[in-house]
Amino acid sequence: MQPELFALLGLNVFLALSLLSCLLDRYFPSMIPYLYQLAALTGFGQLLISKEFLSTFGEYTRFWYCFAYFMVAISNVIALNVYLAFLKKRQLISKIFLGSATVPAVLASIFFIYNYASATTQPFVDFSAIPLESVFFAVLIFDTLVLAVSLHAFFKPKWRDLTAIIVAVLAGVCVYAFLVPAWRGSTFVFSAMALGVAVFMVLGASIYVFLRLVSEALKKRRRR
Repeated sequence: MQPELFALLGLNVFLALSLLSCLLDRYFPSMIPYLYQLAALTGFGQLLISKEFLSTFGEYTRFWYCFAYFMVAISNVIALNVYLAFLKKRQLISKIFLGSATVPAVLASIFFIYNYASATTQPFVDFSAIPLESVFFAVLIFDTLVLAVSLHAFFKPKWRDLTAIIVAVLAGVCVYAFLVPAWRGSTFVFSAMALGVAVFMVLGASIYVFLRLVSEALKKRRRR
C-alpha cells in the first residue's frame, strides 16, 4: 500500500464535497463547490509531483504530506456537517448528511489508516491487518443498522415491514457466509457471491432511502 493512496482518497473526497455542496446550494455559499474543485486539482498535482520525485522523496515524507491532505479533506466533511447543524440550523439535512457522508467518510478513513499502519514496511502502529471477510461483515452490519433505523424512523408502517424483510435476508446471508467450513477453500466463491449480493442489496436500498429523505426534506421546505 503506497502513501499516495491517501492523496487519491482525499482528491475523491473533495470531488464528492463539490458535488454535494452544489446539490445543496441553498445551504452553502456559491463559491464552496469551486473551492473544493480547486482542492481536488491540488491533490491531482500532488500525485503528479509524487510520481516525478518518487525516488527522491522517502516513504516517510510522502506519507505525511499525503496523509495531511487526506485529513484536511475529512475535516471538511465534518465541517460541512457542523455548518448545516449549528450555523444553518438545518437539523434534518444535517442528519442526512451525517449518515450519508460524514460517518462513511470517517469509517473509511479509519479503515485505510489501520491497514496502512499494519501493511507498511515501517509501521508506526503495531496492528495486524483486517481480514477481508471481517470487512464484509462490518460493512453489512453497519449498513443494515443505518437502513433499518432510516426505514423505521422516517417512513410509514409499511416500510417497517420491508425493514424486517431486508434484515432477515441479510441475516441469513451473513449466517451462511459465516458458517461455511472453509472461507478460503472451495466454498469461497459462493460465500463471496452471497456477501456481494447482500452488500449490493444494502447499497441499493440505502441509496433509495437517501433519495427519499432528500425528497421529503425538499417537500417540507417548499411547504414552509
